[in-house]
Amino acid sequence: KKKLLNKLVESLLALYHSKHRGLQEECLVTLTITTCQVKHANTKSFPGYEPERFYFAYRIHEKNAKEEAKTQEHMERRIQAVLSLKNSITSNRDFDVGQIYKKKIVLINASYSVNFCRLVGVSEWLKDFISIRFDPPGKMSAGMSCEVVVTFKPMINETLEGEVMFMAQTGSFSVPLKCTAKRCILALDKELIDFGSHVVGDTISRTINLTNSGALGTRFKVQASAGDSSTCRTTAKSSGRMVGSKVTEGEIGPFSSVKLQIVFIPAIPGDVRAQFVIMFDNSDCKPLCFSAIGVSIDVPVWVPNPNVDLKICMYDRLYQDCIIIQTKATLRLKFEVCKELSKHMELLPKTGYIQAQSSFSVQLKFLPRHSLPEDAGSYFNEETRVLEVPVTILIVDKAKKVNITVHAIVTTSDLEISPAQINFGYCTVYEAVQTNVTLTNKSILPQEFGFVGLPEFVEIQPNDGIGILLPLESLILDVIFKADKAKEYSFELTCKSEFNRQFKLSCKAVGVHPPLELSHSLVQFAATALNGVSTAKLYVMNSHVSVNHFTHAVPRIGNGEVAPVGPTSFEFCVPEDCPVAITPSVGTVLPGKKSLIQVSFRPTLSDQLIREEAVRRLCRAAATGAEIQVRNIFVSLDGVFIIKLFILILEFSSSDAYMAAQAFLMRSFSGRFEKFIIPCFVASGQIDEKKGSENLSCSPYNTLYLELHCPAVAPSVVVTSDNGKNTVNFGDIAVGHRMIKRITIQNISPEKLELGFSALNPNGPFLLVRPVGMLEPGENKALIISFCPNENKWFCETLDIRTAKTNLTLSITGRGVMPSTVCSVEEVLDMGYVIAREKVTSTFKIQNTSTLTLQYSVQLDSLSSTRDKDQQRLPSFITSSLQRTEFVGTQNYNALSVFSIFPTEGEIVAGKSQDFIVTFSPDHESLYYSDRLKFVLFGKKIAHVIHLKGAARDHPMFVEGGVPLDVPIESLAVTLPTSSQKALKGGNVSPVPAVTELKVGAIQTAQFASKKVKKIKCSFMSDAIRNTDSAQMTTSSFCQKFSL
Repeated sequence: KKKLLNKLVESLLALYHSKHRGLQEECLVTLTITTCQVKHANTKSFPGYEPERFYFAYRIHEKNAKEEAKTQEHMERRIQAVLSLKNSITSNRDFDVGQIYKKKIVLINASYSVNFCRLVGVSEWLKDFISIRFDPPGKMSAGMSCEVVVTFKPMINETLEGEVMFMAQTGSFSVPLKCTAKRCILALDKELIDFGSHVVGDTISRTINLTNSGALGTRFKVQASAGDSSTCRTTAKSSGRMVGSKVTEGEIGPFSSVKLQIVFIPAIPGDVRAQFVIMFDNSDCKPLCFSAIGVSIDVPVWVPNPNVDLKICMYDRLYQDCIIIQTKATLRLKFEVCKELSKHMELLPKTGYIQAQSSFSVQLKFLPRHSLPEDAGSYFNEETRVLEVPVTILIVDKAKKVNITVHAIVTTSDLEISPAQINFGYCTVYEAVQTNVTLTNKSILPQEFGFVGLPEFVEIQPNDGIGILLPLESLILDVIFKADKAKEYSFELTCKSEFNRQFKLSCKAVGVHPPLELSHSLVQFAATALNGVSTAKLYVMNSHVSVNHFTHAVPRIGNGEVAPVGPTSFEFCVPEDCPVAITPSVGTVLPGKKSLIQVSFRPTLSDQLIREEAVRRLCRAAATGAEIQVRNIFVSLDGVFIIKLFILILEFSSSDAYMAAQAFLMRSFSGRFEKFIIPCFVASGQIDEKKGSENLSCSPYNTLYLELHCPAVAPSVVVTSDNGKNTVNFGDIAVGHRMIKRITIQNISPEKLELGFSALNPNGPFLLVRPVGMLEPGENKALIISFCPNENKWFCETLDIRTAKTNLTLSITGRGVMPSTVCSVEEVLDMGYVIAREKVTSTFKIQNTSTLTLQYSVQLDSLSSTRDKDQQRLPSFITSSLQRTEFVGTQNYNALSVFSIFPTEGEIVAGKSQDFIVTFSPDHESLYYSDRLKFVLFGKKIAHVIHLKGAARDHPMFVEGGVPLDVPIESLAVTLPTSSQKALKGGNVSPVPAVTELKVGAIQTAQFASKKVKKIKCSFMSDAIRNTDSAQMTTSSFCQKFSL
């Protein structure tokens, strides 16, 4: 720190002794300046200052932390405005050598803290003449002042400039000092004297002023310049005497002026010009020059203004001027105009007498005709339109003449309307037809114009056809025609100029009254954000209910036939690339009725623009090393590489590059305004639903036009999820089921947005589960929307996300689908007989006949989680057989399920089918194995219920029939035979032989060979036939049962 301080102090001393103030100021600006106190014993100090106070030092962190923490801007202000001066420049003007001058300077502390000030000195070259008296006041608080007295004692007669230098705590400053010696400042009031025309022998004088605005006087001498041979005499009036000679001398004092008299005595006819120079004894004063001109004539008649300028004149308008003639003798004069201009120009009177020493006035009349270019001949220039006509003044007695020239620029006053005729064509009473005409000013003078007497059905813009045309200017005017009824129009429009000239414009038109009309022919949409929607409603009205043209206006074309009364059809033709949709675009309106039309404006970015931006981004990526598949690359003949990029993606609009380009263009969109004119064709008759509008013929003259103003702006909120699409498509959802989707939105504006939402249909299937209230700039938040259809149909709604400036419209669509399936098995699937502890399988098929992918699950009652709870109910033998709901029969002893199914859950695509395998695996003999299978869709709806049955035997052969030895369910009730029950009810019944039917069956199993099984069957059959009577069985019955 000590070394650094020493170096800084040395730099300050060198700066202090520098004589170049500019370098000193530059150094002051460069260094970082702080006010601090550094207490060191070995540091150098400035003369007259305390050793411990420095003005330039490095930053140290001591007790003065607040002072050091001030900003650099505040410190620079303190450096540049430390002390303000009451007298910013100290000057002594026009001093005398040997005199003593004193000046007082007041110094004010303009800093925010206590300051010090001491005198450094004055400029070296002023030390012999300037003395300073300054008592350092010590510490100066903010706003305090002190005085400095500057004494100037000039010893030489020279202008002196310098400065008085001071040093303050926050930097150095100086007071400029200027001492000016006495000097002469001479000037003339004019440099040219024009005597005009005078007769030979006259004496004319003019005066010129010489002024000295300085404090020093001098002698002067006026003389003609070398080589000037004109006859002139100059006199100078100085000191109260007149001196007449060619060279005049005199003296001019300080702050005074002298009048110099110049005398002109014409001797011979002709033009005279003289140059004069004023010389001064003071060597510091430069010579002054001036000129004198005059015309000498020998005739006693002259015209003060021999050139008459009529400026710019127009044809067929009268212009007058007065010619003044002066003379010194009594003369008789005659005034003549050249023969070529006699039809256009005239002097009145033709002759006149003029008295001596008087003047005579002649009236000049100029009325240019359109034949002037032919009559004037060489006096008129057709290109420049300049006319120069000589006029002669003859002195009758002396046969002498004086020539006068009349100048004029002749121009036309025509206004040209192009085209001269306008045919508006066919115009309906519901619209206006506009055409343009050009109005040209053929004159080189500005002209006011105005269309007067306009009919009510014609309008001219701008400014209602009134204005000013500059020379040779052309103005385009809009002529607007609006027919008030159906007829043929033929009329003229009159344009008048300020000179009361009239110019005609012929117009023709045919008025048309169409059978239909629009309630609004102009729709102005509000500013709509990209991908947003603005809608407007209007009506197509059919007011034609009668053909009586005496009571009201009837539809017709011009003076043609009246349109028939009846249904009238319309059709709006919207261009392909137009972001406007009209619904309905085709329809029929009955007489006296109207049809509602909805017009929607949905601005979007064009697909071509997005693709071009995507290709540009891919090209930039390729230039930085990214790999892009390119189908065709070729080089043009001039050496410029032209790359045709064909991105090998099946759906380019769903690629990442496409979406990135779309997001970039949407965020950089600056807005646009478009106008569209949509034609609406009208035809009498009703549209056939099968053939459409082909069977109708429409006249193009009955066409209605709908004008749309469509402003598009950048959106404040955009959708960032699902590749930025504004459509939320739930797809096909089963009726009664609910699906939830999340839509992420982002605020791309620089402002904080408060969002509002439009109301969805409260009875509809869509529900905004979680809205968003506020969005910070650049913030993303998610909306949650659910869809739960209650009918088998399509659903569509729009959700408007409203901001202060724009709206974001989300189109929400979904379809409710009623699930439908077909099962190959009806209500019961009987697995038949199986050997105990063996397995048998059966397959059934379920087909999805709906358009929806179905999620299914297969449930068995035996595996139901509620079965244990259901078993706690009343036993089934207590309830009647009609109320019993027990479907689960005998179960395995090993606790494994008797019936199993595969698969148990999954999906069935629309139009596809699924095979299900049912496995029956009993572990003991029973005839009452049963279960219930439920086919459940989406975990809620039971689509199919199948009863599973099966029986198990321990042996492959079995006999069934007779009196059952067991019951399928547990029962304590006594059941009588059927015959006994009928006998009890019916009383005496005739005896009927008892018949018992036995069933003999065989189970196919892999435990026995096929041949052995056949032998057993044959032996069994023989024994059975042999005992047919005892068993009371018929052979046919037995064989049928056996076959089973």
